[in-house]
Amino acid sequence: MQRILSVITVVLVSVCSLNAYAAEQSREATENVLSRVNNFSLGMNGFVGIGSVGETELIKILTYQDAGAVFLRIANNPQATPEAKLYAACGLKKLNNKNGEPNLTQEWDKEVSVLKGDVLRKEKFKDVYFSILKHGCW
Repeated sequence: MQRILSVITVVLVSVCSLNAYAAEQSREATENVLSRVNNFSLGMNGFVGIGSVGETELIKILTYQDAGAVFLRIANNPQATPEAKLYAACGLKKLNNKNGEPNLTQEWDKEVSVLKGDVLRKEKFKDVYFSILKHGCW
């Protein structure tokens, strides 16, 4: 009987560990996907009216307990696209960030691809960023 309980305990611990590992891998994948987006778009897009990948990942990260730290990591990541940094700014604004300020000055004069409805435009990073600070994203 004791042996059966030991085996069950080992199996349960193993399953829980694998589940936690898979969740961590999923979190890392979500952060990586958001860091590489190449357009900034909120709301429904295109003829069919679907949400963007970036917004979907942003919403997932907002559910994390350490969402502010994740958004700061993306905002300060030199490998992240300027569009990804705008999504991070949305997340930080939504959370009323108290974890520190992102350093985005190197992005100021870059152009970003912004999709509104079915129109893709190039806009200055700083214009979109200050609009996020002033109005938020939703």
